Amino acid sequence: MSRDIVSFSVVVTLSLAACGGSSTPPSVRGNVLLADKNNYSTTASLTVPTVETASAMDLDVCWTAVSDDLQCHPVTGMDLNNLSLLRISHLTQQQVQDALADGQLSMAQVAGYLEKHIDASTTCAKLSELSFFGTAIDVPSEYVESESFSYLLLVSKGTVPGIGARTMTFLKPTASSTNTHVDISTGCGMLDFSADLASLTPLAISTAGPWMLDWRDVTRDGQGNPVPFEKIDGVTIGFYAGKTVADLQAHIFDIELIATTLWDVKLTGGKTADLSLAADRASGAAFTGFDRTDTGTWMLALTCSRCQTPAPVVLTILAPGGAGGG
Repeated sequence: MSRDIVSFSVVVTLSLAACGGSSTPPSVRGNVLLADKNNYSTTASLTVPTVETASAMDLDVCWTAVSDDLQCHPVTGMDLNNLSLLRISHLTQQQVQDALADGQLSMAQVAGYLEKHIDASTTCAKLSELSFFGTAIDVPSEYVESESFSYLLLVSKGTVPGIGARTMTFLKPTASSTNTHVDISTGCGMLDFSADLASLTPLAISTAGPWMLDWRDVTRDGQGNPVPFEKIDGVTIGFYAGKTVADLQAHIFDIELIATTLWDVKLTGGKTADLSLAADRASGAAFTGFDRTDTGTWMLALTCSRCQTPAPVVLTILAPGGAGGG
């Protein structure tokens, strides 16, 4: 699972004419057919802490306490590159949390975005130091008590707006408050996420190629939302020596960390991918097939690096030795 938890970047329309992992014309079907029955299902909820502050004041914002991210993985100052503030219109904090957990926060609901690039040399910043992509804004005058807005602070890895958030904290400006200091909370414990891998139908696949994966029949992602076909930008194959499906399900946050080997196919569009083009993430070696002497579990995921949630769009268990197909 990617470590990104929420994305607010402008939607980028990817070309459907080219596919980094496939040369199959759109009208030609692959021989390994993914369907909804092969996909996992997930549930997620967020509980983001709130700091009440003075209204229309310049705040001191610190991230000194951030030691781990939303998936409880450790972070250091080198992992934190961007501090951002979102002003979200006409949604309560609970509605914002629900939308983020479901990956359904609309750009139309984000009424304002400010940021400051940060590095390991500092752990605090003034709210007034945030800008709109370098354009100075009188932030304190815009940061006011209002029933119409929710304010959300994010600390992220990378500087692409909204991508790679590691933790977050709601701000609540209140006229009666005199507090001008905010400590952003560490991430672990905010996200409650579970995945069901046991109920899916494993995807049969031959041990020897060809393996032309085709996912045009998949209609929903793991959360039950429509599939964002145009945003899918990778396929990952994973092998987990000595591990069961239950092991993967129990350690879903660490599904990349506990893998024996991961192979990736990078995509630029389309709905098919040639798995023979997959490369070992660590060594770059080509994928050689599913015929192994050691026992374990095979996993395949369709990933989306610019989606609002880090969960793969599709995650299935592979059953090598079958004739292929869903």
